[in-house]
Order: sequence, then C-alpha cells, then structure tokens
Amino acid sequence: MVLGFALAAYSIVANDSIQTLGTFLSSNAKRPWWILWIWISGIMIVTVSWGWIANGGDPAFGRLAAKAIAFPTDYGGTFTWVFILPPLALVILTRFGIPVSTSLLILTAFKGLVAVQQGNSSGEAISLFANMMEKSFVGYLIAFVLGLIIFWLVTGNLEKRFKETANDGVRHPAWTVFQWLSTGFLWSMWLIQDLANVFVYLPRELHVTGLILSLGGMTILQGILIRGRGGKIQKIVTSKTNTLDVRSATFIDLLYGLVLLFFKVDYIPKLFAAMGLEVPWPAKMPMSTTWVFLGLLAGREIGLTLKMHINNKKTVAKLVLSDAGKAFLGSMVAIALAMILPFLITPVEKADEDAPAQAIETVTE
Repeated sequence: MVLGFALAAYSIVANDSIQTLGTFLSSNAKRPWWILWIWISGIMIVTVSWGWIANGGDPAFGRLAAKAIAFPTDYGGTFTWVFILPPLALVILTRFGIPVSTSLLILTAFKGLVAVQQGNSSGEAISLFANMMEKSFVGYLIAFVLGLIIFWLVTGNLEKRFKETANDGVRHPAWTVFQWLSTGFLWSMWLIQDLANVFVYLPRELHVTGLILSLGGMTILQGILIRGRGGKIQKIVTSKTNTLDVRSATFIDLLYGLVLLFFKVDYIPKLFAAMGLEVPWPAKMPMSTTWVFLGLLAGREIGLTLKMHINNKKTVAKLVLSDAGKAFLGSMVAIALAMILPFLITPVEKADEDAPAQAIETVTE
C-alpha cells in the first residue's frame, strides 16, 4: 500500500502536475526554486486538508466513490505486488516524456484488480475506462474550442504584442501577481480532479496521521520536481508559442482552471438530468486532465497561428498530432493493463456461510 502510494505520488507529480505548473515554471525560471515550492506546496496542503475535512476523511473529494473503487481491505482483500505495476508503468512512461493520463491508467487498472479480487468480472474496469474516456474526450473538445476561439479572436492581438515585446525585459509587477493567482486557482482545481489517482492506494477514510504523512511525502516530491524545473514532460509546454512569457502563461492557467471548474461542478450531468435525458457519466466521475490540457494547448496553438501567422500549418499539425498521439498511447497502455493485470490476481476466498451449521449437525449426530 505504501509503496503503491509512493510510486503513484511520484509519477503523478512528475507527469500530471506539469500540465498545471508547466507554464508557471517556464515563466518563473529565473526565480529561486524554493519560493515557487513554498507557494505551490502551501496551496496543495490547504486544498488536500480542505477536501479531507469537507468529505469526512476522504481527501479525494469523493471521486473514488463515483464508480465504487473499493479499498482492498474493505472486502477482505489485500495488496499484492500486482497493485504496484500500474504506477510503476507510469513512472517508466514519464521517464520517456510521454504525457500519460494518470486517471485512466491508475484508476482503470486498480478497478480491474479490485473487481477480480472481489470475485467479479474485470469488465468493471472497462466500464470505468469508458466513462472516464467519454468525459475526458468531451473535456478535450471543450478546451480545444475555447482555446481556438479565445486565443484567435479575443486575445490574439495581445499575444502578438507579447511576442513582439518578449525580449524587452519590461513587465508590470501586476502580471506576476495575476499569474501567481491564476496558477494557484488552476492548481487547486487540478488537485480536486486528480487527487483520486494518488489516494486510491490509501484508506477511503484517512486517519489524520496518514494525512500528515502523505502530505509530507507529496510536498517533498513537489520540491524535487520544481528544483528540476519540470523534467521531460516540461518540453510539451516550452515547445508552444509564448509559454515562457508570464503574460501568456496567465491566460493559459486561467482558462485551463475555468475548464476544470466547469467539470468540477458537473454542469453536463446536471444539464442532462434537468432535461430528463440519460446522464452521460456519474457525478464526481474522475477524468483525464491530460486530455483537457492537450486540447487547450492544441486549440491555442492553432488560434495563434491563424492570428499571427508565425508557424506554418504543417508544423502546427505535427505538434498537435504528436501530443495527441502520445496521450492516445498512454490510454492504450491503460486499457492493456486493465485487461492483462487481472489474470495475475487471485480472488479472495469467501468464507462458507453454511460451515457453522454443518459443524453443529456433525456434533449432534
């Protein structure tokens, strides 16, 4: 359990959090790393603690209950070495710079293992994957369309101005304040969505000691990430137009945070329910923030290209398809693990309820 949590926390910090902190790290590259660390870790501690208090000891904000992802000891099961494989695979993929969806990989594989250990079908994991993928794809489309429209028609002229003045070194102090606030807002929204990927390895009602220890470990890992300036996944951010500029980073973080807030409130299921239609996915269903992030960057890059004419269509298409291809590869790894790993798990032997009665009959005879 502890090893699974540690591997999941490391891989998720190194892979997923770059979506949130990538522009922040890029545009603040000249600042001491420990200042960035204090700000980011402080927001994380407050958000996780708030989730733990508000949800009765569940720091995952109830997202593990959306499809009833059980904790092994709750049904008499146990953690085996097989449970370690999903986060271990994620660590390896992260080292190659592949932006994997940790929600799809970790939660789908975990669900499959739990289902088989309970004596049920691993098809439950496929059902969970389908729901998360449906929500994630809708998130990609919404982020893509918003990124395209806003950065083409609304902020395109600003971005053009930002690029022209990128090397003049003159920045109003207010931009730094705006960017740090937008990053803090985005970071908290991201944590609410993705904390389930880490805390799936810990009891659903976490004791205060477990909360303190887990926060301490995550804070240390966050420091390692920020001191290393993001690692290989960071290249996905720095390869895009103007992401090193604090002004551009502010708009990216704010828009990304608003999209995640939209899904946090579950407006789409509420709208379907109000119209008397079948809800597409359960409330609080986890989703891939990776797909949302890549959709936003893709729409933004196309929008800026249409507005500023700085890249040819072939170059932009290559960037967009490359990012989407890597995310698709990660999704295929997730579904492969969900299908293969259950063969390595042993169902829990359930006690024979008739055994006591049979024993009494034998003694009587």
